[in-house]
Amino acid sequence: MNQILSFGKEKNSKKQIKKVISFFICFIIIFAIILIIEGIFGLKNAKESDVYVERPDINVVRNEDITILNISSKIGIQKIIYSWNDGLESIVEKNGENNFDLEIETTIGTNDLNLEVIDSNGSSIKYDPIKISYEGIAEENWEVAVTKDKTEPIVSLGTTTGKVSINASDEVRMSYITYSWNGGAETKVTGLSEDEKSLSVEIDVLKGDNKLTVKAYDKAGNVTIVEKDVRGTNGPKINVKRENNQIVVNIEDEFEITKIHYNFNGEEKTIDNINEKTYEIRLDLIDGVNYIIVEAYEDNFKNEYRGKTTK
Repeated sequence: MNQILSFGKEKNSKKQIKKVISFFICFIIIFAIILIIEGIFGLKNAKESDVYVERPDINVVRNEDITILNISSKIGIQKIIYSWNDGLESIVEKNGENNFDLEIETTIGTNDLNLEVIDSNGSSIKYDPIKISYEGIAEENWEVAVTKDKTEPIVSLGTTTGKVSINASDEVRMSYITYSWNGGAETKVTGLSEDEKSLSVEIDVLKGDNKLTVKAYDKAGNVTIVEKDVRGTNGPKINVKRENNQIVVNIEDEFEITKIHYNFNGEEKTIDNINEKTYEIRLDLIDGVNYIIVEAYEDNFKNEYRGKTTK
């Protein structure tokens, strides 16, 4: 009899345990559903609570080879970043202006203008690429443009050892350039680029100190005159040799050595205001490999020597 009663109690206990487990499973499921619902509503509220950033108004105006952006902002503009296609970015700094025009040189062809504006609050506003098409001055209209052209050509000069490069350009059409040395006879150059807007030539420099005069003419007859003092020189000569336990550096120049800079085993030294035609440097060698770099100047002309030796 006792055994029967004992069995009955054990059976009831298992039923109660199953009920408790079922209750906890239901509780966990319900709790998980509540968390999911709260997460969804929380995400929705977070999106709705995003800070509103007012976008500046931008109106695009084309004026031949210039793209003009009329920019208006109630907050004010701190910075503008723009680029053509995926190219190099240009940055324009502003001081909180609310209304202004930004002029950008238009790239020939059909291109995307990428634009980002930073307002006075530091907010960044990026715009969809603006497609700009510009084919330049139409071929049949360039003669008309010449009649209105009052702008003189742009001339730039560059010098290397024994050479001068001359570059001239015009926004409509170039015609030719002339150059002369020391007021002498002019030499005419007519080799224009394919679009006839530029002309480049490299000429030999006369030995010694000379004055170069360059005249650039465009199709409209506008002329730019540039004069430059040019020294024809090969620059300082550097001779390095080893004598016993020293490196001996001899430098000479047909005009004047103005500066020497050298690096000997990592130690650098500059000697200024030399103004001599010859100069000598003696350096004591250290045990092992010795390295030396010598730069000798005649004004803006520089020659360099690099070497090493082992003691």
